[in-house]
Amino acid sequence: MKLDLRYSTLKEKDFDSKEFDKKIKEIHDKLHSEDTSAGTTWANWPETYDKKEFNKILKLAKEIEKNADALLVIGIGGSYLGAKAGMDMLAPKKQKVEIIFAGTNFDYNDLDAKLEYLKNKDVYVNVVSKSGTTVEILSTLNIVERFLKNKYKGDYKSRLIFTTDKEKGYLRERANLEGIETLSVPDNMGGRFSVLSAVGLLPFAAAGINVKKIMEGALSAYNDLLTSQIELNPAYKYAIYRYLINKKLGKKIELFASFASNLTSFGAWLVQLFNESEGKDGKGLFVSSLAYSTDLHSVGQFIQQGTPMIAETFIDVKTPLKDNTLTNIPLSSPIKFLDGKTMNEVNRAGFEGTVKAHTEANVPIAILEVDSICEETYGYMVYFFELACGTSGYLLGVNPFNQPGVEQYKAHMKQLLKSN
Repeated sequence: MKLDLRYSTLKEKDFDSKEFDKKIKEIHDKLHSEDTSAGTTWANWPETYDKKEFNKILKLAKEIEKNADALLVIGIGGSYLGAKAGMDMLAPKKQKVEIIFAGTNFDYNDLDAKLEYLKNKDVYVNVVSKSGTTVEILSTLNIVERFLKNKYKGDYKSRLIFTTDKEKGYLRERANLEGIETLSVPDNMGGRFSVLSAVGLLPFAAAGINVKKIMEGALSAYNDLLTSQIELNPAYKYAIYRYLINKKLGKKIELFASFASNLTSFGAWLVQLFNESEGKDGKGLFVSSLAYSTDLHSVGQFIQQGTPMIAETFIDVKTPLKDNTLTNIPLSSPIKFLDGKTMNEVNRAGFEGTVKAHTEANVPIAILEVDSICEETYGYMVYFFELACGTSGYLLGVNPFNQPGVEQYKAHMKQLLKSN
């Protein structure tokens, strides 16, 4: 990935600070320390990941492919967002196994529609929860188990896979007691940082995505970014950029945007990654994600002329997966000037025109460039943003690896349900 800050409204001298050099060195050492108790297992994961577990994932994926049409993944937040992002970016048109996500809300209409769709299909179910206590997941599992029991009778548990804590928790205890197949969420790895573990790799492998290449891409990022020198590490420089637009320029919101439609779910993963990591102690940029040019027709006006609190980060994919040429446009058509141009040319003009317009409106812009979308790119992007996010949180002076606010809503919800 290449970081372009030409349109950031910041100067190079803003990044040249002995204080930043010192802080980044301290953060780098903390992230890559052998002591991962702070929640930093992900930082060295592309090199240290469990190869035995990886082979088990490949074996289970083959079993699912052989015996099922679909894999229903029950998870919420980090238990599904990264996997959904990878599926939308990489899934082949003819998937070996269709991947369907459930447990992402309490709306039974949504779950009922999915189970109705799966009624005449052979299905495996992957329940993803490290703690094994998430209400959305367990309530969904309760209904899905009844569906499986009715469909497969006494053999239904052979179609369950729990991805959870290695040793403890409700799902691990159930699995041990009932002989249910399991995969593990690594110790000291929060859900939003876990997509390169079994959490994401099993759905990817079952769908026919090359997970070895994903991990190779992540390892490339790890090696490229294994330096504390700011000028040689675009993830650290991007983290400093985010700090500066907040502290120096007073921006409150960062919008991730892309003109590649298959990155929409990746944007949703970024929303959780950064908001849940940084939104603490009255600090942090509020992060949202937009799909251009679609969302330019709804929020573009505000970005250019509304309250000046927004910065944008574009993910720019240079080479599209597919393209087509506009031909035989009538002379009377208002788009006659597009005759002979490809859709990618039009899309790029949209991107470049947007950057120009928003720059003229003094919106700080960072551009992260990738050559094309493939498994290696996905692995690289995931690791890049995880590193940038962890660094950005530490620069703000917050713990980027906890989420006390989320736990508070859960506690209130449980109390309300218990008291009624």
